[in-house]
Amino acid sequence: MEDMRGATSVDVARRAGVSQATVSLVFTGTSGRTRVSAATRERVLAAATSLGYSPHPLARALRQRRSGILALVPRVHRTTPAVAPVPFQFSLYLTRAALHHGFHVIEVGAAGDPVVTEGGLVPFLRRRRVDGVIFDGPDNARDVERVVAAGLPVVQAIRPQFAVETATIMVDPAPGIGAAIDHLVALGHRRIAFVGRGGPYPTDRTRLDAFQAALARHALVAATADPVLVADYSVDQAYAAVRPLLAQETRPTAIFAAGDNLALGVLRALYEARIRVPDEMSLVSYDDIFAADLYPPLASVAQPLADVGEQAITLITALLDPARPKDQPAAHLLAATHFVVRRSTCPPPRPSAGNQTAPAG
Repeated sequence: MEDMRGATSVDVARRAGVSQATVSLVFTGTSGRTRVSAATRERVLAAATSLGYSPHPLARALRQRRSGILALVPRVHRTTPAVAPVPFQFSLYLTRAALHHGFHVIEVGAAGDPVVTEGGLVPFLRRRRVDGVIFDGPDNARDVERVVAAGLPVVQAIRPQFAVETATIMVDPAPGIGAAIDHLVALGHRRIAFVGRGGPYPTDRTRLDAFQAALARHALVAATADPVLVADYSVDQAYAAVRPLLAQETRPTAIFAAGDNLALGVLRALYEARIRVPDEMSLVSYDDIFAADLYPPLASVAQPLADVGEQAITLITALLDPARPKDQPAAHLLAATHFVVRRSTCPPPRPSAGNQTAPAG
């Protein structure tokens, strides 16, 4: 009968002519004072390949005194994909990247999570022996501070709390927004409105700053004296906020919505006002999560969320490296956006008796 037990480290050691301890050192990468020569390492790996051997991930984690588990603390106000598309998409990409690197991810802190009834976030994380914690846009600095104080490696993604020093991975909106404005200006648009979230939060401010900087490069100013700001990334708030803009005697010829769900609210207002996209109004969104699935498919500034997920795992892996100097400063990474052209933009309409838009140029 065929032996179904599979090759073991003892089999690999015998085939390579080394001790079982040497095989363990090769696969764990934790040699301490012991050094394994390159020739020996290659011999062990060749033996393992020929036997079809791979170390058991749980056993390897135990040897390295790790659980192989990471905790993702999502934004607590996350509800549905339509309301908060970025957190849903980010958690998907993060989980995929973690599995690729040999980690499993558990989510904590969301509505109905046992953290609420088990004494708080840190005790929950300790009981589950998580190796590290990734925060997706933490709502307050206190939660991050508590986890850092507990000695767990922490990475903050997308919308960090800057008051707490941790590794971060953020998105740089400037390349994509700059390209989007360049595209609209090349089509002939001179009155471009901004619809985005207000408040002093740096992540939101960078989108408005990038928009205004792109207009300045073309010696333009926004279509309104002030940007159309909303309190949150909400379809309803964008809809309510943009209606007065559309009622102006001289309305813009293009709108930049700083989120896919904000673009949904803008589309609703445009539909009610019987303003066609793109014939009478060009529209660009930010996120590019479901922009391509709308009608017309929206041109959009794409957030590189797959790259953000991969970089978050890279950062947490580096923090877990026992060879990392304890005084090494935290890393801060930026992932660049890019612009995707679709069917929601075209040259501005020519002025006519029934058209309230201002002439281009």
